[in-house]
Amino acid sequence: MPGTLGYNENLAELDGDVRPIRSDDIDQDTLKSGAEVTVYREKVPQDKDFWFGAGGKNRESADASPMHTKLVASGNGTGTAGDVIGGTLYAAITDSDGRALYTRKLGDLSLLAEFADQNPTERPLMYALAPYAKPGRYVEFRVDADSNSDGKEIDPAASDVMLYRSSL
Repeated sequence: MPGTLGYNENLAELDGDVRPIRSDDIDQDTLKSGAEVTVYREKVPQDKDFWFGAGGKNRESADASPMHTKLVASGNGTGTAGDVIGGTLYAAITDSDGRALYTRKLGDLSLLAEFADQNPTERPLMYALAPYAKPGRYVEFRVDADSNSDGKEIDPAASDVMLYRSSL
């Protein structure tokens, strides 16, 4: 059973390289209800350590990192173009075979989609999560689609995503 990613104040205070994960970083994958589908995967290089999120939990701080995720269907598969995809979004640190070593539920996609239209001060924060991913591991964002989104293909160009991963 994989471990759980959790807030880490020490990582939040590091002056690492923050990389926003945007819509064009997301894969154009077909989703399956009841199965986590990896929609973003990045290998940690030999000279780096990666972690999810950026900054801390203080919303007023300059390093606060508001997130949102509005995934939209392409029209291929079972969906109609423009359908908002529902389900659950997860962050995972995996080994080379894709086995999760650590995971965390980031939220319900329907709710995270609503935040895309909100002022950033109203969005949930994607704060620094530990442990960090060591070289040779992978950081992934995964979607477990709900039954209404089963078989829908993600359209990255029509989606609106702001997630974070940091490195040192």
